[in-house]
This record gives sequence, structure tokens and C-alpha cells, in this order.
Amino acid sequence: MRKKGMTLIEVLLATAILATVLGGLYGTYLSGLKVWEDARERADLQAQARLAMDVMVNELRNATRTSTQNPSPNLSIPSSPNNKQIQFYLPADKDGDGLITDNQGDIEWATNNMIHYQFVPGQKKLRRLEQGVERILANDVSDVAFSDIGIDPTLALTELKIVLTLSKTTTKGRNVTFTLTSLVRLRN
Repeated sequence: MRKKGMTLIEVLLATAILATVLGGLYGTYLSGLKVWEDARERADLQAQARLAMDVMVNELRNATRTSTQNPSPNLSIPSSPNNKQIQFYLPADKDGDGLITDNQGDIEWATNNMIHYQFVPGQKKLRRLEQGVERILANDVSDVAFSDIGIDPTLALTELKIVLTLSKTTTKGRNVTFTLTSLVRLRN
């Protein structure tokens, strides 16, 4: 008569199968954790990029490249590869009549109030400067490029292209990057 029970071989075989299944589950868990962490960091970068781009696009839509007024309110971008900053002016009600146009219908510009967007590579920041006041538009910035017709001849005179790239290293050492590009039509 045979006794009921498991032999040593059966126990070792069951242990090996269990270890293989648990190893597979652990590998799947680690892969899911990596994907989740990358997605979380990418979502953070996307949110920062979109907020910064919204601020820049909304203000730059009111800037100009075609004004003949003196002093000139036209925006300026350094030539490539130094096109990491931009300077411009916004319309303003200079005569106090509640309108941004003068008696002749020309736009009034606040030429004493320059706005400056500047990429600071050492700090990985994109900042906005106005009358000495700094506002950080985005952190984790790895690159920004402003292009106009002088840099990119495919653009129209009243168009401006902004390419904003943010990158972050995850806690596991992987680099996550997000790039956002926007084409802005400037005021005539």
C-alpha cells in the first residue's frame, strides 16, 4: 500500500513553478510601475509646457513686427543659435481715453515697458521679465527656440514659431521629455 504525500521531487517542482510565476508577476509589476512613473512625469511636463505656452501665445498675439512708429515697438529675436529669448511690447492706452489707438487710429504702444521672455539654461527655467519683476513660466526647461522670418524663411512676416522642450529625470534615472510647438500670428 502506498502512503499519501508528496515526494521531494514533487515539492521542488512545485516550488520552481511557483517561483517562475511569482517572478513573472513581479516583472510585470515593475514594468507597470515604470510606465506609470513615466506617464506621471510626462503629464507634469505637459501641464507646465501648456501653461507657459498659453501665457506666451496670448501676449505675443498682441505684439507686432510691422510697426513704423518711433521708437519702434517691434519685437526682436537674436539670430540663431541664440534665439533663446525674445523682447516685445504690448499695446497700451497712453492717452487715457480707454482705447489702445490714438486719434489717427494708430495703435499706442507701451515702449517704456518691455517684456522679455528668457531661457536660463543653468537653472532650467523659462522666465518672463517686466520692469525688473521676474515670473517663472516653466521649470525643467531643456530648450526653447523663438523663430521669425529672419530665422525661418518659411514663416510669414507676422508669424512667430515657439518650440518649448521640457525634460525631467525620473527617480529611476530615466529621462522623460515633452516638446510643444506653437505658431503665433502677430498683430499687424
